[in-house]
Amino acid sequence: MGAGFVLSYAVLCLVQAALAGAPVHRNRQGRFSGGALLPAIALGLGVGLLRLFAAGPISLALLATIGAPVLAASLGWVLGWRRSWPMLATVAALYLIAWQVHSPVGQAAGMAIIGLACLAIAAAFAAITPRRAIQTGLVLLALVDVILVWGTPQVGPAAVSLDRASLPALSLPFLAPHPLPALQDATFGSALMGWLDLLAPALLATTLVLGQRTRAAIAVGVAAGAWGLLFVVTPVLPATVPIVVAMVVLISPAADRPEHLASTRPVHLARPRI
Repeated sequence: MGAGFVLSYAVLCLVQAALAGAPVHRNRQGRFSGGALLPAIALGLGVGLLRLFAAGPISLALLATIGAPVLAASLGWVLGWRRSWPMLATVAALYLIAWQVHSPVGQAAGMAIIGLACLAIAAAFAAITPRRAIQTGLVLLALVDVILVWGTPQVGPAAVSLDRASLPALSLPFLAPHPLPALQDATFGSALMGWLDLLAPALLATTLVLGQRTRAAIAVGVAAGAWGLLFVVTPVLPATVPIVVAMVVLISPAADRPEHLASTRPVHLARPRI
């Protein structure tokens, strides 16, 4: 585990922490308790698609490079902002950077798009799913992640095939022809995390009251960093586990009340790129 990988993984941990502390407000209490199963099902289906179908990696890569900016640009609308066009302009600029700049700056832009897309998904999910169901879903997701990563030989090859999927190059006026940005996973340097590794902290953010957001970011960052020490003995980690650890630390009775009634006082309570 070299210094380059440690730095790369630390950046991804910071992204998870930032998503956990994002101000994703719950405008209403959802009632679809079956949503607890959806994150875990999505993980299982994704791994199955990658391993069972030859066209799975390129299909998911194309879906991500098209769908990620659309989802990210919709964040303002999902959160009910009066003006959503600034988000559209921001995502367009980030996409251009991720497409044209092949450096850590381009990778950071791609991670930002994925992070914003995950926040949009989480906010929409929270609008129809009860808070307890989201918490249950995060636990189930982590369990499935652990089983797939350490109990089967499928996740490592699936992650490699998805990361290496080659996207077509497009040529537009005034722009050099480059392959479309690879948004199928969050890659920085020599480390990567999947979409669900970033969606998990975004979902956690929807279950928190205002006073817990800073504490959530710190808890996720510390848990993810400590979890990364296991890279000394294993090449792949289920990166959703630290999110559940942080969630357990943060659970409190105050979180059951509507956010506008809750006290603002804090309460006590991935895998490497191959």
